[in-house]
Amino acid sequence: MVLLLGALATALVHPGCRANAPAPPEGSPSQPATLTSSRGPQSSTLKSRMRDHDVHGARLRDAVAGASVDAARREAKVLAELRIEGSVEPTWRRQLDAMNTAAATVVNAKDLTEASRGLAAVARTCGDCHATLGGPGPVVGEPPAEGSGVGPRMTRHQWAAARLWDGLVAPSEDAWKAGARVLIDAPLVPEALTPGKSPAPAIADLSSSVHELGRKARVVDAAIDRGAVYAELMATCSACHLRLGGGPPEAKPR
Repeated sequence: MVLLLGALATALVHPGCRANAPAPPEGSPSQPATLTSSRGPQSSTLKSRMRDHDVHGARLRDAVAGASVDAARREAKVLAELRIEGSVEPTWRRQLDAMNTAAATVVNAKDLTEASRGLAAVARTCGDCHATLGGPGPVVGEPPAEGSGVGPRMTRHQWAAARLWDGLVAPSEDAWKAGARVLIDAPLVPEALTPGKSPAPAIADLSSSVHELGRKARVVDAAIDRGAVYAELMATCSACHLRLGGGPPEAKPR
């Protein structure tokens, strides 16, 4: 079920929800996540719709991270209108309906903050459904090595944000905790984001907020509270990317 920045796409998230699959190489584009289970849906129609959720959910996530409310609304509209034909177990039907309803809130989002909240709600509904299906969780793995400069630290942000996403969507306690820990440990000096000139106070505030959210993520347990932290993180990251015109120069793809 269910982030590409023109400049910071690969520096924020990658999928990571694919059960028991290795993470893609650093810098590879975001791909839709696929979660399967031996207890999951077996009909070809339902599996096809799940793949649709994968694709459009990932695009919605990318649009919010890329600070594009219009693109987020378009992808959310597709998700809100996706329906499963035929007979579906009532529990799954309720959960799929909940995803449609959550996506509809993004269709009506007025700004990035509202879109981020809707995205987190979509992620939570996915997690609720996946929790009932069971099956293996995502592979957490090891975070990228620490390094100096914006690039390595944004790569660690990428890894951390992907693990928080996994924590909501899989859902996965290990992934959530790992993401929170690395987000705290990957600080960005505001001056590095605007080389050659002093950063605007808003940039410094946004950079500080990201790491405060990492600390919040480390202590919250309930899915609804984790969703709120994730929504705030996405709104903060997209606001920073928007102010930077796509991201700091060193982090832009070559």
